[in-house]
Amino acid sequence: MSGERSLRFGVVGLGNIGRQHVELLQSGAVPGAELGAVSSRSEATGLGVPHFADYRALLASGSVEAVIIATPTMDHVDMGLAACDADLHVLMEKPLAMSVADARRLAAARKPARQFAVMLNQRFHPAYARIKQLLDAGRIGRLRRFGWTMTAWYRPDVYYRVSGWRGTWPGEGGGLLINQCIHNLDVLTWFTGLPVQVFALAGFGKYHQIEVEDEVTATLSFADGVTGTVVASSGEAPGINQLDLVGDLGTIRFDGETIHLSASVERVGDHCATTRDMFGMPAFADQVVEPLPAVNQHAQVIENFTQAVRGTSELLTPVAEGVASIELANAMLMSAWQGQPVSLPLDPEAYQRALAAKIEASTLREPEQIEVHVDMDKSYR
Repeated sequence: MSGERSLRFGVVGLGNIGRQHVELLQSGAVPGAELGAVSSRSEATGLGVPHFADYRALLASGSVEAVIIATPTMDHVDMGLAACDADLHVLMEKPLAMSVADARRLAAARKPARQFAVMLNQRFHPAYARIKQLLDAGRIGRLRRFGWTMTAWYRPDVYYRVSGWRGTWPGEGGGLLINQCIHNLDVLTWFTGLPVQVFALAGFGKYHQIEVEDEVTATLSFADGVTGTVVASSGEAPGINQLDLVGDLGTIRFDGETIHLSASVERVGDHCATTRDMFGMPAFADQVVEPLPAVNQHAQVIENFTQAVRGTSELLTPVAEGVASIELANAMLMSAWQGQPVSLPLDPEAYQRALAAKIEASTLREPEQIEVHVDMDKSYR
């Protein structure tokens, strides 16, 4: 982008993650991008760019070409639709929306000549990006089964107590699934696509004084016979992040730190059908696979978005792909509410009605004024 004017971003929302995006844009961590303006309810000081108390004034100001929306989930739909109406490029923080119906509304609102992406930053995670390469290269053959234990998302009570919206149906439209594990669910659908059926059990306020889910155990069934399990929690410590992907030519295991690949040149089904060795097993070669080089994942999403706006790169986290993880999270909640399996594609209107009933019976909490220590690096698991 040498010699080309930087893309001017507006950042809407100056909470923990919004301020991180501001820092990335002002530090030069994102080539070809700069901070043009910010919007928040409280005055922003020392940023050296225009501040707007009303996000709509920022959208209409002409001071930015693209906007990063980093507000609580409950505001995403209205702000995203308004940004599209203002003919701006949009980068939405996760989750895209509370429901698949609203996620689809946002995806449909994108103007043909504008980019709309979601902050699906864990697609740039060094291990997940490498595993995606291994799967696409057929290193374990056809996927048969997977299991992902994603219980490393521990959050103490204070995380919710200082917030008026976290851990509430009207504020988030869910809890563990829509907030923390939406990263894992996005990576999972990136690897496997969506299942055709989900059966989930959930604990609502099992570990915290909240009304939404903080533990989930789910089984997933796919049209091609693949089955999978997801176990998630924000109440366990130290927690586990372990992903097992089993194919007919081998297995990938990621234990949160190391990628282990066991691969064979002989398909398990062929060996099973032809061997005369009653206790035999195909020969496997085991190796540790190096992840891709570590990067600042959020900066990579913004950089790719910037390049896509300039027409020099394909958009890697488009809004359409942000819909799948929302649908999967919604399906798990619907199954837990109903106590029975739920088929996908999910009925968006039925889910919207069920969620609306939860929201109607709830309210945002009064945040407690507690002095807290915030280290955002610890939030990325």
